[in-house]
Amino acid sequence: MQWGYEMTPAYTTKTSRPGSRVQQHGAVLVMTMIFLVAISIIAVASMQSSNVGLFMAQNEESRVSAIQGAQALADAIVSNPAATPVVGGAGFTICTPGLYNCNRDDLVIENGVLALAVAQGHVSARVQRDGPLLRPPPRSIESSIDKFTAASFEVTTTYDRTGEQLGRQQVTEGVLVLVPNF
Repeated sequence: MQWGYEMTPAYTTKTSRPGSRVQQHGAVLVMTMIFLVAISIIAVASMQSSNVGLFMAQNEESRVSAIQGAQALADAIVSNPAATPVVGGAGFTICTPGLYNCNRDDLVIENGVLALAVAQGHVSARVQRDGPLLRPPPRSIESSIDKFTAASFEVTTTYDRTGEQLGRQQVTEGVLVLVPNF
């Protein structure tokens, strides 16, 4: 049966026969290995970058925690009149136990959590009397100047947990205590 047309396939394929020798150069294997190495390098760099970011976040958290710990102790001392007694002259110093060069080491800390932190040695405080024995209060204070004198103090608190890699911070505040004239 002839149709007048020659039937040929639309495409041809090269097949290898069992006895033939076709050379393969392995270019696909080499390119795959190059891409695999490049992706591995990018993945390692990304992991190192994320580790640096994690360390930075931990350091910032430790810094903020240290500031808050020192500030909490300073606030507790300033809010407690017993912590700033008007005794001694300029340079008279009251400290938490464990500090040196203090006239007294019995600084009153009423907050139980802060008192425990002081006992553990994580925070410490020093209250030092400044200036002359007594002086007139500043005019900006709304009071009768002739009825009061003032004593000034410097409160220095330290949060130190560097042994645990949790940071160290120091906060210093000035305190003015009004003393009634009798």
